[in-house]
Amino acid sequence: MRFSYLFIAIASILSLIISFVVFKYLPIFEFKGFEKALDGILLLSSICLGFYGACLSVLASIFNTNIVREVMNDRNYRSEFIFVSVFALITGFMLVITTIVYQVLLANKGVGFTIMNLTNSIWVFMLIIFLCFSVLFIIISFFIFFQNRSEQVDEQVDAGEITNPDF
Repeated sequence: MRFSYLFIAIASILSLIISFVVFKYLPIFEFKGFEKALDGILLLSSICLGFYGACLSVLASIFNTNIVREVMNDRNYRSEFIFVSVFALITGFMLVITTIVYQVLLANKGVGFTIMNLTNSIWVFMLIIFLCFSVLFIIISFFIFFQNRSEQVDEQVDAGEITNPDF
C-alpha cells in the first residue's frame, strides 16, 4: 500500500475516534474565546486554499519537467496525486463551510446542546482531516519540486559576457 493511502486511512480513523471523544466528552464550543479560534481556523483554511491554488499553478508551469512527466505518465502516481489534490481542496472548502455554519450557530444562543455538540464533532473531524490532507499535499508537492532536476548536466556559470555577435 502506498504511503499516502496508508496516511489517509490512519488520519481518517484517528479523526473519527477524536471526533467521537469530542462528541461524548468535550463540548469545546463552551470554552471562552472559542469564537476567536474559529476565526483563526477560517483564516488558516482560506490561506491554505490559496496556497493550494498557487502550488497547482506552479506544478502546471513545470509540467514538462522530468519529475512531473514521470508522475503524470505513471497511472498510479497520477491517480494518487489527483486524489490527494482534489480531496485537499474539497476538505478545505468543507472546513470553511463548516466553520461558517458553526460560527452562525454559536452566534444564535438558542441552539440546542445536541445540535451544537454534533456540529462540534463534525467540525473537529473536518479540521483534523483538513490538516492531514494539507500535510500530505505539502509533502507530495515538495517531493515533486525538490526532485525536479533538469536534463542539463553542465552547471557552469557564465562569466556574463555576451557571446552572440548579433547583439
